[in-house]
Amino acid sequence: MAHSIQKVGVIGAGVMGAGIAAQAANGGATVVLLDIVPDGVEDRDAIAKGARERFLKAGANGGFMGTEAANRLSVGNTEDHMDLLSDCDWIVEVIVERLDIKQDLFKRIEAVRKDGSIVSSNTSTIPLKNLMGGMPERLRKDFIVTHYFNPPRHMRLLEIVKGEDTQQSAVDRVAEFNDVHMGKTVIHCADRPGFIANRLGVFWMQAAVYEAQRNALSIEDADAIMSGPCGYPSTGIFGLWDLCGINLMPDVTASLASNLPETDAFKPYKDVMPEVIEMVEKGYHGRKGRVYQGFYRVTKTDDGKRFKETIQLDTLDYKPFEKSTLASTQLKKGQLKDLITSTDKGGVYGWKVLSQVLSYATTLVPDVAGDITSVDKAMKLGYNWAFGPFEMIDLIGTDIFVARLEADGLPVSDFLKKADGRALYITENGVEKCLNANGEYETVAQADGVMTLADLQRANALVSKTDNLNIWDLGDDVWCLEFRTKMNTLPKDMLQDIDATVKQAEQAGKAIVLYNEGPVFAAGANLADLIEKVEDRAFVEDYIAYGQQVFMRLKNASVPIVGAPAGRAFGGGVEILLHCHAVQAHSELYIGLVENNVGIIPAWGGTKELLIRSMEALGKDNAIAHTYKVIQGAMVSGSALHAQELCYLRPTDGITMNRDRLLMDAKKRALELRQNPFKPTTLPALPKPQDPAFSEEGYQATLERTTFDTMLASDHDGWENDLLARELKNVLSLCGQPQAIARMQHMLKTGKPLKN
Repeated sequence: MAHSIQKVGVIGAGVMGAGIAAQAANGGATVVLLDIVPDGVEDRDAIAKGARERFLKAGANGGFMGTEAANRLSVGNTEDHMDLLSDCDWIVEVIVERLDIKQDLFKRIEAVRKDGSIVSSNTSTIPLKNLMGGMPERLRKDFIVTHYFNPPRHMRLLEIVKGEDTQQSAVDRVAEFNDVHMGKTVIHCADRPGFIANRLGVFWMQAAVYEAQRNALSIEDADAIMSGPCGYPSTGIFGLWDLCGINLMPDVTASLASNLPETDAFKPYKDVMPEVIEMVEKGYHGRKGRVYQGFYRVTKTDDGKRFKETIQLDTLDYKPFEKSTLASTQLKKGQLKDLITSTDKGGVYGWKVLSQVLSYATTLVPDVAGDITSVDKAMKLGYNWAFGPFEMIDLIGTDIFVARLEADGLPVSDFLKKADGRALYITENGVEKCLNANGEYETVAQADGVMTLADLQRANALVSKTDNLNIWDLGDDVWCLEFRTKMNTLPKDMLQDIDATVKQAEQAGKAIVLYNEGPVFAAGANLADLIEKVEDRAFVEDYIAYGQQVFMRLKNASVPIVGAPAGRAFGGGVEILLHCHAVQAHSELYIGLVENNVGIIPAWGGTKELLIRSMEALGKDNAIAHTYKVIQGAMVSGSALHAQELCYLRPTDGITMNRDRLLMDAKKRALELRQNPFKPTTLPALPKPQDPAFSEEGYQATLERTTFDTMLASDHDGWENDLLARELKNVLSLCGQPQAIARMQHMLKTGKPLKN
């Protein structure tokens, strides 16, 4: 069924506006992007057109996930093309943060929009009630705030604010589209300054910097505490200021402070430190393009080597970076009990920050956020915290946290008093519950269609486990196979476990979904192990042949097999997907047959399966040429849409925009395959194209010719076995060559390919 939002209008083609427009196009909407007519430029659409062209130039790793998405976005200007908004279902304003300019634009939008279309502002500083002051009722009932985080494609958080007159249907329609089609986690906030994430995030950024100075911590020590045991972003606090732009922070803090009451706990931190103001005046703005000079500075020596320095706030002079040696900085992420009891400078500093930030968070419920989960999700997704503030209180222990506040003479919020020392999150009969503002436990709400491994764990849904994988029961006779090796590599014992699981599933009549929740779906063979044993021909031959056997078992299984990848997958991790009956991929999928980068070729059926998909999508005349181009170029997709363009995925494979919906969508795909079983494509005789322009000498020439030769299977009924045999034969011939080993060693050492 089609979603209720088909066409989106975005006004403002800056970084944020263009990013929102591109993500809406990625999600399947038709989009029109408008901006003002620039002065002194002949092309009146130049601003919006320039944004679109920058995204196109960036490829699938930029704003657009693929060519198909780019084709859905058109551009114009706000003088000639306001009429293009007349049939939009949703219109987003993303312009300068000035109330008078925004309200003038709203009046112009109101004059052209259709009945029932939704209008939203991406403001992060102006309250909705101010935006709608004096606006007509027709607009007020369809108006909301949609606060995105930059970059909109990758930052999953969306804060939505409704006004007193806003129809709930407007909120629901935009929330559904952003959740399902733009991949956002939607958090509903009250109309308060900074909403949730910036209200607490800016407080933390100010408090952490002030307390570092007051407690005489070096930048290195402070950042090690913040990014280490506290689980704040890996940049640390000073590194985050550099990343955000030091010059922007005075305006951000001033804007937030101006909208908060004098009694708010933020007020003591409302002013940026004088030393930071002086840095801004000197042009020390942090990470700005290729210039990196702020709290940190990257400098080159005369011989071109790069080294990092940190600023000394008392003199604003730089000194070489020195890794922190404080004992408290050696604590693991989440060891907050140990941190706040540590007596060294890091422990004292950690408590100074945590006591204020976590206490402040408890005052936001229910005034700003309806429940604690909204705050925790907002901070994890909007500021990349490893733990939400209420999760951090649980790590410390509510009783311990309150006792320490009282011992230090610090205020204890009403929320903490009602908690009465109890855990803020509990699991009861397999259901997650959280404490509400009344001191009662309530079920943590979860949208229909969302399923995670944590849900399965709480429900005791584990069927079986080995050292390499877990098998979870998804219900409806569907199992989830979760990889558990380091980087989800596929050593032989892992292949054996997969083989055994497929046999067991066939006997039990269970469909299988291959799924993980880490940043790597599967990384193929362990390169370090392969290098160690590469000269053992018997080992390599047995390992490759067995992998081919296991993957063919997947392909020919009598029960549905669905791959559900997200993040990265390389080499054998791609080949296992190629042998699934179907793939339901997360939109942010970066996969590639990259074996050429380490001097070998795909040999677990990757060549034959890519040939099949290339033939299906491009026709048999182009299959070999395309497959050679992709494998020889070790091409990695920039998205799932791009993976379809490269033929790693079939056009019929599904794409899920919201990461939290991937597992459930994959389960649904497995159930569909029960009704319409997978039918393997028969590969006909493929016409051999003209030989590519091979390199003239060196190992690269050998590798290119071998890659091409592998695809030229004979034309007979056993073509699939013939292709597998050619893969095995040719990879064995390559593995024994010193140049291949050199490539493997170079990749393992540097992470970069060697051309030899």
